[in-house]
Amino acid sequence: MKSSKLKHIRSLAIVALSASLIACGFQAYLPKPIKPEETKNRYEQQTPRSEAFNDYLIEQNYPQSSLPIQNWSLRELSYSALFFHPDLDLARSEWRAAQSSEITASERIDPKISASAGKNTKNNIDTSPWTYGLGIEIGVITAGKSEARIDRAANLSEAARINIAQKAWQVRTRLAKSLLEYVYSLQQTATLQKEVDLRMAIVEMLEKRVDAGIASNIDLNNARIALQKAQQNLTSEQGRTPGLYAALASDAGLSIQTFKSLNLNLSLLNETPTNAVNIEDKLQDEALLNRLDLRSSLARYQAAESKLRLEIARQYPDLTLSPSYTYDQGDKIWSLGIGSIITLLNKNRGLIAEANALRDVEAAQFNVAQAKVISELNQAKATYMASFSALSGAENLVLTQQARTQQTEQQFNAGIADRLMLTSTQLENVIAEQNRLTVRYKFQLARIALEDVIQKPLATDIEIEKASAKN
Repeated sequence: MKSSKLKHIRSLAIVALSASLIACGFQAYLPKPIKPEETKNRYEQQTPRSEAFNDYLIEQNYPQSSLPIQNWSLRELSYSALFFHPDLDLARSEWRAAQSSEITASERIDPKISASAGKNTKNNIDTSPWTYGLGIEIGVITAGKSEARIDRAANLSEAARINIAQKAWQVRTRLAKSLLEYVYSLQQTATLQKEVDLRMAIVEMLEKRVDAGIASNIDLNNARIALQKAQQNLTSEQGRTPGLYAALASDAGLSIQTFKSLNLNLSLLNETPTNAVNIEDKLQDEALLNRLDLRSSLARYQAAESKLRLEIARQYPDLTLSPSYTYDQGDKIWSLGIGSIITLLNKNRGLIAEANALRDVEAAQFNVAQAKVISELNQAKATYMASFSALSGAENLVLTQQARTQQTEQQFNAGIADRLMLTSTQLENVIAEQNRLTVRYKFQLARIALEDVIQKPLATDIEIEKASAKN
């Protein structure tokens, strides 16, 4: 009878152990090798004509009636970059890794189970010679350590999430600069071509005048030198354009073959702003509150706070509860053990000091970042206002020169001015247009820099943080 009871107990122990192992729901390893050829093909096949991209645009409140996009300006290209650019995929992967750390931080200590068996060879024949034991160890975390670990992981995860939007701003800024550089190069090439044509005409007229003895070789040589410089500038600018186009395609997250199918809006430098954006103290407040790197720094500081809380809590030992059952040669014994690591020697002083120092470092880094933002904003505001003032002067110069050109044309038509004078005046008009174009370019560059400091578009209605949160 006793033997059957012992067999029953052993069976229960084995079943309980097996059930606990099966209930764990082990995951199988699934290999996921990187195949460069597949990733290359996937990149080249990305297209903004896809249904997934259109759905993304609708989620960003882009007018559905305007889909598919026919005219690609900075706003549309920004959406393309935020959807396709690999830098953002990397940031999203880092965020998912940080989220996994939150799961790890919230996990409880796994219980331990132990079993034993023994036989007394000198046992009295009236009792069973066997001894069986079954024990469980249950960890008990004390002093709020679990909460501190969870808070730290959550703050690090938040910092990683904010980093996605920070990367998005970097991508958007590169894209805006690339589009500006490309448009500027195209328009600069056009004005340089006008200059070359006019200077060639002037050289031809001077050659005829020298042959006729009514002009000096000095004037002709100076005109030829100016023509050579203009031709060199034109050739140099024409050589830059293909590289700028390739960089623009890359910054939009698309292959150059796909990018060639897009109809770009190249009017970025055609419109002249009539008013400078309001850059009073409100702008500084927006920068200090909206800057993603400052928000990320605050999240890391909160993580350092939680780390310090955790190390202080570790002064207090965790407990281990050890209930067990023993069948000892006919006797049934139940027991409960309590164990702990004694922390009387160092009381975790070293790690507390490290955590305290880390918190101070994070606080100092936030102060440095905030001071840097204020300095960058002041510089960006000054450059923006100066470029706006210069733009007004350049516009007035073009208007003045156009009036002079019209006056010379009227004199030419009346026979008062000759063709050389008219062509020279037209050349002066082109030079004024080149100057205005350069000033417009610098103004837009200052605008991009100002937007990058406050991390908020001044004109477009795109929400970078929302648009970069693609799963």
